[in-house]
Amino acid sequence: MTRWAVLVLMGFFLPRFVAVSAAQEQLKFEKYRDPEYGYAFQYPADWDLRKLPEGPANDEVRVLVQTPGGNSFMVIVEDQEPNPSKAEFQSDPNRKARVDKLIQQTTQQIYRRVAGNLGAVDSKIGERTDLSNDAAMQFYVSTLHKMKAGAPVIVAGIHSYPFSKSYSISFIMTAFFERGAEKDNATMRAVFNSFQLLDKSENSHGGSGPADQSSKDKSK
Repeated sequence: MTRWAVLVLMGFFLPRFVAVSAAQEQLKFEKYRDPEYGYAFQYPADWDLRKLPEGPANDEVRVLVQTPGGNSFMVIVEDQEPNPSKAEFQSDPNRKARVDKLIQQTTQQIYRRVAGNLGAVDSKIGERTDLSNDAAMQFYVSTLHKMKAGAPVIVAGIHSYPFSKSYSISFIMTAFFERGAEKDNATMRAVFNSFQLLDKSENSHGGSGPADQSSKDKSK
């Protein structure tokens, strides 16, 4: 869980689950779907999407989306020991502590290392929220990094550990924090909140099908 930390060179400290404005709903969105690892998200059609890896380097990065302003989203998939089954997790009386431990490890091993890679002069941990559901152990972490010059940098992620799978999925958002850019900030939130794990019938990991696909869609 530490290799991708060096990949995050810029970086949202705004809370999740904020309503999308009427103006936001008018944007044309596309939907990216990765049936191999079972996740999807939406993004504006004029953003640049690259399917990765493009070689042996950074082979954990599945896809990178960049905004016209230089902010970005990326999906990192990391192999690991099998995650617990849904039944095992839900029957565990210490399941909250189990997720809290993952949150703590991620904060220490990933986000604090990101602060060092950025050269931040000060870093703050924002929300750390358990989002576990019927599909996975899942949580959200946000951090704010003050730089020597320029706008602060925000790094936030949704980290998922799908039940009974031998991998984790991290959806990482990185952005410059611009207080007056309400429209751009709302767009970033909408994309971040659109991340979801697919139904089992849409997840083909372990098969021989295509690694990913994308289709056009409208933001709801």
